[in-house]
Parts: sequence; structure tokens; C-alpha cells
Amino acid sequence: MDRKELKHYDFETLYQLLGTKTPDHAMLTDNVAMLMDGRKDKIDKVLPLQTPVLLEEVRVGIIRKGEADYVVNLMPYKFKEGTVVFLNRGTIIQINQVSDDFEMAGMALSDYLLTASFTNRQDNPLLNDYPALFISVEYAEMEVIEHLFQAAWQMMHQTDYSRDSVGNIFGALLHYINHLNLRHKHLPQKPLSHSREVFNQFIGLINKHSHQERQLDFYSNLLCLSERYLGTLIKQESGMTAKEWIDKAVITDAQVLLKHTDKTIAEISNELNFANPSFFCKYFRRLMGFSPQEYRKK
Repeated sequence: MDRKELKHYDFETLYQLLGTKTPDHAMLTDNVAMLMDGRKDKIDKVLPLQTPVLLEEVRVGIIRKGEADYVVNLMPYKFKEGTVVFLNRGTIIQINQVSDDFEMAGMALSDYLLTASFTNRQDNPLLNDYPALFISVEYAEMEVIEHLFQAAWQMMHQTDYSRDSVGNIFGALLHYINHLNLRHKHLPQKPLSHSREVFNQFIGLINKHSHQERQLDFYSNLLCLSERYLGTLIKQESGMTAKEWIDKAVITDAQVLLKHTDKTIAEISNELNFANPSFFCKYFRRLMGFSPQEYRKK
């Protein structure tokens, strides 16, 4: 697909990817996209492998079989059978690999639908407190989610279906996922080490600020730690230096902007707070091995 057609990963993009004739295993409306049979041979049509993608709408998914290696907001995850996935809008996700027996179901929900599903967005903490959430659930819990998926799917296939009823189903789904999250939080868990707590906070900060801030002292000041001590903890916990993590965040932002917008190199350079396009290009080439223009053409 030509890059100019793929400005961001929203409902318009899904229409383009799936074509004018929606397959039996998927459904697209103005406010909902559902994929009910996401096997390995179909995944790359809605989430291309090895490519960071910015999600413009809330996503909910369930892993039915197999496993997959994902990177979500810089952090690597292995999703296995029995995992419920919640991804808020603005999440950057990359699928690196899926097993041959992989199978999932998923949906994307527009802001308009979410507003209609809740009297107030504050009614559901998922929409306000979590950029991403992954919960390993029990069989009975997964069955409840499957039933909610199926109820929405069947209702949306009826002629002149009730939009309020469908919205309430999606609202119930998000409330139930929030309930599962709270329940599993209260289960006995191994306490995090100090270095892991600092690492998690650091990753959260660079996901939030890497568009504008590339200097380690900015993050060490926010964490009330010295640069040296922060660097030691990050290296100890992850095997990568703190600067490498910052660079990884900046490069991921750059990849998304290069692949999924029509912005010029100069505009991207300015958005990522580089002094000038030349400096941005040198930075990108040093870390990626080729220029931003070459990456955009790949």
C-alpha cells in the first residue's frame, strides 16, 4: 500500500487493509471494528509484523491459542493462551512473531462509541489510568469475555440493530476487564525489586516525554535520582543503558511518523525536538544504519 494512504492506524485504515468486501471473520462499522478469527495468516492484514504501529482507538483482544511476541510502548511481552489485552488510544505496538497455532479475537472501539457507552469516561478507570493492560485469566473468566464478544457480534449482524444495546455490551466488557484487573491485583504477587520499580517508572516517563526530551538528566531529575545511579539501575535491570532506552523510544516515534504520516523530514525533525533536519538524519542513520528517507521507502 502506498504510504500516503496510511496516515494513521484508524478505522479508515482498517477499511483500506481489509478491502471493500469485509471477510466473514471481520466486521467494520463507523465506530467498531471486530476480528473474530485472528489466525497467523490473517494477523498481518490488520497489524503488520515487525512494524511499529500507532493505535488511534481503544483495542481489546483475547488470545485463544498459541503465543506471540509483542512490543508495547517499548516493552517486550509474550502473550499466551488465556491473556486478555487492553490497549488504550495512543499506544505504539509492534508484533514481532506469532506461533503457527496462534489464534485471537479483537476489537477496536471509537471515542464516539465509548462516550455513548459511558455517562462519563471517569466511570471506567481503564480509559484513564492504563495505557496498556495484560491479564492472564482463568477459563471461566475468559468464557465471560467470549460471550460478550459473541453477543456484540451477533447483535451487530441484525438488521437495524440497537446501537444503545451494543454500546452497553462494550461498556460491560470494559467494566468486566477492569474488575478482573482489580481482582488479579489482590492476588499474592512477588514484590518488585527497587531496580524493577525504578525501571518501570523510567520506561513510563520516556514513553511520555521522548518526543521532546532525550537527555538523561531530565529523567533522573523527575525520579529524584542521580544520573549515575539511574544509569546503574537501568543497566542492572535490563542489560541496556538508560541512553539506549531513550534512543529506542525516539527511533520508535520516528518510525511511526515516517511510515504512518505524510509529514516531511523537516516536520518530523521539529516534532521530535531536533535542532535541524540534518542532525535528525545523522541520528537516525547512526542508530538504524540507513537514512529516514531510505526507511520511508522500505
